[in-house]
Amino acid sequence: MNVMTRRDTLISLAAGVGAASALPLEADAQTPPAVDRRPRSYDLIGQAAPATNLPRFGGGRLTEADFKGKTTIVQFWGIWCPDCLADADDVAELNRLIERDRALRFIGIHTRGRYGRWGGLAEFFAEKGYRFPVAIDDDSAAYRAWNIKWVPSFVIVGPDGIIRDFTTDLKAGSGIGVQGLLTKARNVARLKTRT
Repeated sequence: MNVMTRRDTLISLAAGVGAASALPLEADAQTPPAVDRRPRSYDLIGQAAPATNLPRFGGGRLTEADFKGKTTIVQFWGIWCPDCLADADDVAELNRLIERDRALRFIGIHTRGRYGRWGGLAEFFAEKGYRFPVAIDDDSAAYRAWNIKWVPSFVIVGPDGIIRDFTTDLKAGSGIGVQGLLTKARNVARLKTRT
């Protein structure tokens, strides 16, 4: 009778002997599958952009009046967020393209008051060489008012101040990229000319 003990089985596995297929790897049996928690829908589509009054990085205030007259892409993000950092180059490019488009505008809302190793936005922008408009939501009041569940999130507000579209991430998650988000925003901007 050929009875293998656990020790014999482990020795056989280490040596590459056939009993390997009989035993599941413990790590695989205990590791749950990855779950993508990014929201696929957004409850505020069709509603007015929430009342907003936030300080802007560099001076001034962001208010609900800023969400009227042009189609606005609002990004909720934070430099503490790995997915936001992955999108940062794309966001800088998005802002450069929007600056040349009279129908569109962009504003980032930095939320949760965490700044990681940079300690603040000035240090982050200086190191990275980025330049795009940002409002500060350190207490996350705007994050809650806008019913955001994930960062980065991009909300498209029509020129009438009504929320028209939503997506998460430019690279991870939705993966729509700069051009995909611009297409969505331009479609919303065109609605104004048809109504």
